[in-house]
Amino acid sequence: MHPSARLAYTPLIKFIGKRTWPSGPSTPHAHPAGVPLPAGFSKSTPAPGPSGPAIFSEFWEAPKRFWMRELSADEMTAIETGGASKW
Repeated sequence: MHPSARLAYTPLIKFIGKRTWPSGPSTPHAHPAGVPLPAGFSKSTPAPGPSGPAIFSEFWEAPKRFWMRELSADEMTAIETGGASKW
């Protein structure tokens, strides 16, 4: 390579400087483009429903709809072939 043909390499990406991360969480705020909240809305109200998923250590403690059942020969073939046997 000739010395005159060698140019200084200029990267195409530009870094804006060293990143700084906040030491704590920022204060929550609504998105500027969001819709306003209704008057009766409270952020401290818990969501309705169960407090968490039920965890069962044994299958018989779960509701009967979750119990394992016997598979038919057609179901086993469909599982083993990835569904290709049905077509």
